[in-house]
Amino acid sequence: MAIPLLPEGRASLRAWSYNLGPAWYYDPAYRRIAGSLDITRGALLDVGCGPGWVCIHAAAGNPELDCVGIDQSATMISIAERNRAHRLNITFKQMRADTIIYPDDTFDRVVAVQTMHHWQDPDAILQELKRVTRPGGVISLWDADPSLDVPRDWIRRRGLWPPDAWVKRSWRKWSLGDEGFREMTRRVEGLGLSQVTTDTLGFYRRVVATK
Repeated sequence: MAIPLLPEGRASLRAWSYNLGPAWYYDPAYRRIAGSLDITRGALLDVGCGPGWVCIHAAAGNPELDCVGIDQSATMISIAERNRAHRLNITFKQMRADTIIYPDDTFDRVVAVQTMHHWQDPDAILQELKRVTRPGGVISLWDADPSLDVPRDWIRRRGLWPPDAWVKRSWRKWSLGDEGFREMTRRVEGLGLSQVTTDTLGFYRRVVATK
């Protein structure tokens, strides 16, 4: 079952809290995810971009790469814009994932990190991701796996904070779970894409599909 989004007032507080806390200590993970996308030019779409760090890290040092981050939350987009600062090859837009306002075959890479648990209509969203991906482009969906150890080089700590137990509790709350991930994989396989694989990287499991 999808976890419903909070009303905008509570969501705003949650978004700012996330940017000041978890977004800080997950920054190494965002960097590694951005690097794993293996793209230095073309166009990248981050669906449910939150505070924008995947786009920001992917765009860094790659002036020929246009990065777009979309999020349903106006507050998250505002935070992402602040984090973007002067970077010119990044665009953040408030937008629903099931109605992406971009033409067919726009993006070389489409990524969604730790957002699938919010998808109320995953089939509609997956169809949109497929639609806006160019032929030969890659879709990658990331979900935290509470059964994995917390890799030291994937999170940043202040002293002993956050402890592993806290991190794993957060993963259990904000992930699809084993059956949910298997179901999402089956849905991706049903899109008729040319190649679908699953693997783990860091503390994430991911589905990667080529159009």
